[in-house]
Amino acid sequence: MRRSIIMIFALMMLMACGSKKAQTGSVDTAVVDSAVILAQEEMTGVIKELYAAEAKNEGDIDQLYACHVWREAVAAVEKKDSHVAEIGFFNENYWTQMQDSNPADLEARDIKFEQVDIEKGRAVVSFILHSSVQTVRQKFEFCHEDGNWRVHNIIRYFKDADGKDEESNLLEGMRSYLDEPLEVETQELTFANMAGIYDDEGQEARICLYEEGRATWGMIGSLNYTEYTYTINGHTICLKSIDDESGDDCYEYDENTRTLKDKQGAVYYRQVVE
Repeated sequence: MRRSIIMIFALMMLMACGSKKAQTGSVDTAVVDSAVILAQEEMTGVIKELYAAEAKNEGDIDQLYACHVWREAVAAVEKKDSHVAEIGFFNENYWTQMQDSNPADLEARDIKFEQVDIEKGRAVVSFILHSSVQTVRQKFEFCHEDGNWRVHNIIRYFKDADGKDEESNLLEGMRSYLDEPLEVETQELTFANMAGIYDDEGQEARICLYEEGRATWGMIGSLNYTEYTYTINGHTICLKSIDDESGDDCYEYDENTRTLKDKQGAVYYRQVVE
């Protein structure tokens, strides 16, 4: 009888331990589920706030909502693009896929979480970016950084030759672009493509270059000016006065900024004539 009582007691203890373990597991699952829900709410808020700011054409979007990896890649791309004569990597606003100002009705809709990993601090979210101008589908990859969920990458969709949806990974695209050697196109300068009006920074003095190899220098608004002929040697433009034997006045032309700079550091900016 005593042996039976001991066995029954031991069985009850095992059942109690098993029940306690199951209860603990249930609590842990609930905690994880709650963390996922909070993370989803935070990322949804980021997306909504980001596009509300874009709808108002506000600045500092990257600083406010993107992680450091994205910001560093964009900065490197923009630096490389500054040395490219033609269009660089980005031809539009990478957040909205628009070239002009963003419409006021820009809105993220149909937000869906494809992946949320709280432990690794990673998530993938798809959504529809709707406006009166266009409607596009894209994804954000999120990272958890400095206590906040931030955009780590943008994934776009495009149609292939068969009309099927394909993904375009912008972060990978930027990295590939940065790995490519920089091909700087140097335009040969001629009288024809150098002809134009160049004003100094204070818009007080003006240089005019003409297609026939003639040039003038004078104060803006004055009827008096000095006449020159000019020569082109690489990116150096030298003006020689036709009235005296004084030395040449030479300027270095920068095709990126479209400026003439003399030896004293004065800069003349090419004016756009419409």
